Amino acid sequence: MSPAPGLPTRTARLLLRHHVESGASVAAILAVVALSAGALLGFEAAIFAAIGATCISITDQPGPLPRKQRTFLAALLSSSLISLLSGLAGGHLLAMAGVVTLTSLGFAFATAYGRWALVFGISGVLALIIGMAIPAEDTAAAFAHAGLFFAGGAAYAVLAIGAALALDDRNRRMVLNEALLAFAAYLRARAGLYDPRRGMRPALAEVIERHGAVMERLQAARDLIFTGAPTGRRRKWIVGMLALLDLYEAVLSSDADWESLREVAAPEALAQVGALSAAVAEDVEAVALALVSGGTADLAARDFDHAELLAALDATLADLAGAGRRDEAAALAPTRAKLARATRRARALAEAMAAPVDQTLALPPVALAAFVQPPAPLWSTARSHLRATSPVMRYTIRLTLAMLAGYAVTVAFPSYVHGGWVLLTIALIMRASYAITRQRRNDRLIGTLAGCAAAAALIPLLPVPALVAVTILGVGTAHAFATVNYRVTSFAASLMALLLLQLLEPQTFFVIDRIIDTLIGAALSMAFARVLPSWEWNDIGPLVAALIAADRGFAEEALRARPRDQAYRLARKQALDAFTALAMSVRRLSSEPRRDDRRFVVLNELLAADYLFASDLASVHGMVTARAEELGRAADPLLQETGRRVADSLSMPGARPPPETLRRRGWFELRATDPLTVLRRRLLHIEHSAQRLSAQASRLPRPPT
Repeated sequence: MSPAPGLPTRTARLLLRHHVESGASVAAILAVVALSAGALLGFEAAIFAAIGATCISITDQPGPLPRKQRTFLAALLSSSLISLLSGLAGGHLLAMAGVVTLTSLGFAFATAYGRWALVFGISGVLALIIGMAIPAEDTAAAFAHAGLFFAGGAAYAVLAIGAALALDDRNRRMVLNEALLAFAAYLRARAGLYDPRRGMRPALAEVIERHGAVMERLQAARDLIFTGAPTGRRRKWIVGMLALLDLYEAVLSSDADWESLREVAAPEALAQVGALSAAVAEDVEAVALALVSGGTADLAARDFDHAELLAALDATLADLAGAGRRDEAAALAPTRAKLARATRRARALAEAMAAPVDQTLALPPVALAAFVQPPAPLWSTARSHLRATSPVMRYTIRLTLAMLAGYAVTVAFPSYVHGGWVLLTIALIMRASYAITRQRRNDRLIGTLAGCAAAAALIPLLPVPALVAVTILGVGTAHAFATVNYRVTSFAASLMALLLLQLLEPQTFFVIDRIIDTLIGAALSMAFARVLPSWEWNDIGPLVAALIAADRGFAEEALRARPRDQAYRLARKQALDAFTALAMSVRRLSSEPRRDDRRFVVLNELLAADYLFASDLASVHGMVTARAEELGRAADPLLQETGRRVADSLSMPGARPPPETLRRRGWFELRATDPLTVLRRRLLHIEHSAQRLSAQASRLPRPPT
């Protein structure tokens, strides 16, 4: 099955992506604004209008329309004001220093409101940089430039909102596609867990890394798909999203016995389990590509059941039992059953995506709004960070000092340093996290050098219309890869900025100067990154505490005899979000100075224990839901007692005697398949996992002083 007419699978996988389409949309709208302004106002005026549109386009990120509208309005007003102030302050050193300070403070403090506010701040910084690079001749010119800036930005915002409305269905489909592709990558990494040739720790570390990406994509999809009235078309994507979450639950639960299987199961059986996971990954990717290419009707011809793979695994289990290795066969049987359930849910996902709109299933009784990430409260969030110990406040001070230092270098060496480029480099490199700052420094240097080389080659060769076209293309490319590959974004942004400056004042902006400016900005960024630092390790304690608290809530809902679907889904989301936050922090921690490998060993073991604990909880929830009639009321006291013990373990972290060993109370009864025995074995495993998780949390060493 071809994923798109005329496109091979690999090409479709690269091109049919939300960030690519988003970048193309930004470039198209920007072209409309620039060409319209040129036709109405002339070339020079069109450049300033295009600058306004470019600054506002930075905030044009995928997301719910209400948030997009608020962001556009805030960015338009603040960036236009900064453009005006920088124009009025031209030639006045102290006044410009004040504008730099005001912009830096606003840009850095805006990060308290999340990633969406970060791009809002960058638009203001870019407005400042352009104002510094192209000073107004007088007050009237400053107001004229700011007016054109506002008009261009407003025109972009209006067109972008119109495009968001027109492409609403496509955007919802695309974010679901991104979640599916991330889930397929997670499934492929998960197949490595069952590869006997791979070490257990590196295999699990890769799964945790991919799992974090899945959580991010799922939340982005929830925010867009679960927002707005559930019309017929939107209901289809909601059903698809819920089907994906059900598939995720089935896959997660199938890892509950992974550690034991790696120790006792035959290598050929493990390889077959991994092959099933890889096959489901191919199914999910096929659904994703069909979803965005219009080929969902072809999914009906695909084999989602994988009967041959399951039959081969069954034959292996029968051979093991026949050879006197019944314990191995019995240990693998639950995982085989869960993977079979995963294949059925993958088929259900495909059927939901292929069904006509009028045949979409009814929505379950789930309050979807509860799963959408709410915006941070405006005033309470600001007040919570108005303290010297706040990481946001420390970053605000750090960035402002770095920006003022960059401006001071500009003033001290006006003939050799272009302040705008230095300040832009600082603003784009410096982040609250030292690890991210260092990575962005490397990407910025490489991207800038490549962008400067491309600009040096293109400027003498291309006519002005072609340079305008390349500039617009650069904006779209920079926008498309901003959250995917900052090195590509840095290259495109450097090329775009150099060409834009060349269009404004030909032959005055030399490439070698930009390289020097970038090196200065990068050096200042790294120097000030150690001023009032907020080391990642300082956040580990609160993140671990939040994780354990979320795990308690997850366990409480998963161990109910009568599961509550809404509460269970929400508790699972909160626990896995806390897990992802800790995993991302641990990854950044590895790039900080004075690293202590002992911390990483403990933290990685904690993450591994938590992932497997979540798998255990998903497994028992699936069993209680699927076999409720068989279990009856006899399961209630078992679930209640295990829930109490798990809550106690997670409320009092620390080493404690383990529960009765699995060998005495669990594996001894492994061949028994009656529901109560199977449940009892699983609950014992959960109790053991909770105590291990608690013990790992108590082992964390104190942060370095």
